[in-house]
Amino acid sequence: MKNIVLIGGHDETFTHCADLPLTFSVVQLAGSIGPNLRALTDDIHPVGDLEVETVVDAVGAILADKRVDHVFSFTEDGLLPAAVAAGHYGLPGISESSCRLCVDKSLMRDHLRGTEFDVASASCGSAAEVREFLRENPAGLVLKPPAGSGSEDVFVIHDEDDLVAAVTALGEGPFSMLAEEYLPGREVSVETLTIDGRHRLLAVTDKTLYRDTLAETRHIVTPDVVNSGTRELLAEFCARLLTLIGHEHGPCHIELKLDGDRIRLIEINNRVGGDYVGLLAELTTGVSMIRETVRFFAGESEPASAQGDYDFASSHLFYEPVDQDVLRANLEDVDIHRLHIGAAAPERHGPVVNDDKIGWVVFAARDRAAFDKAVEYLRHGFL
Repeated sequence: MKNIVLIGGHDETFTHCADLPLTFSVVQLAGSIGPNLRALTDDIHPVGDLEVETVVDAVGAILADKRVDHVFSFTEDGLLPAAVAAGHYGLPGISESSCRLCVDKSLMRDHLRGTEFDVASASCGSAAEVREFLRENPAGLVLKPPAGSGSEDVFVIHDEDDLVAAVTALGEGPFSMLAEEYLPGREVSVETLTIDGRHRLLAVTDKTLYRDTLAETRHIVTPDVVNSGTRELLAEFCARLLTLIGHEHGPCHIELKLDGDRIRLIEINNRVGGDYVGLLAELTTGVSMIRETVRFFAGESEPASAQGDYDFASSHLFYEPVDQDVLRANLEDVDIHRLHIGAAAPERHGPVVNDDKIGWVVFAARDRAAFDKAVEYLRHGFL
């Protein structure tokens, strides 16, 4: 029986691997060993961090004791360490080169220069360099950390006032930021799954931002997020992109702008989308991106059929306290799959970002009217 090494992950991750004809060795943060991991395997290797050197050593310790057939990770912090460890020991795993492109947005932009996926960009280390990029791109720019995630330290700059506000938050420099031209249009995200080099579009997600911030508040997967023609164009666009960066196996979360007939690339992440986007895709397609990725190595090469239990699914993030009883009462016509509301967050001095969320709800429905009613309730009460 093949043995798969998994690096880190939320405890819910390990439920997707249950009952597969595989054995698992798991390198996990000592404080994150939960009941689902313990139910999956007793071959758990606690570590204090998921730094590359730590993970390489942990995989070496596993190899000293047993066979390893594949190394993988489904958590953002574990992806690159897993890829490096696989390459270090000559094991099948995540491609280190494609992983580095996804982790480092500057490298990705350089790699895609001159292709259909090209976007004007520049590395900036000072306010003067950002100002020069804005002069060259007067429609605006997005300033972001090259290796960042979520909306932390991301700034949309259209004029001098926006630039001053961003630099005030960052400091005059030196800093290390990536400036990209501001892309007009409607933003969507695409969840793809690649199995042994075969790319498949699973879900297209519409999202809404929280008030006047870049923090995400809602994701929706429905049959009409885009029409069938646009969906086909997105599938072809993403397949060409994934092939170009050498992505061979596993999920990707790709953020795009639709501007008329043109598709523009915001960024690509070689992981399942955050904030339960992966669950939305599973509820509407029947496909677990985590399970399908691992399932291939059990010799089950035929993909699961894309037939979910629901036609409509949504996640909503909360940045302010919510009465759970009132919430449940207003969502009684849909099926709630996840619900968590925490305590109010401390007052924040600066823009709200994704990590400031204090709770979330994930729900799905077969009936469009019930789904729309739930979405409208959340839209008017909590944005």
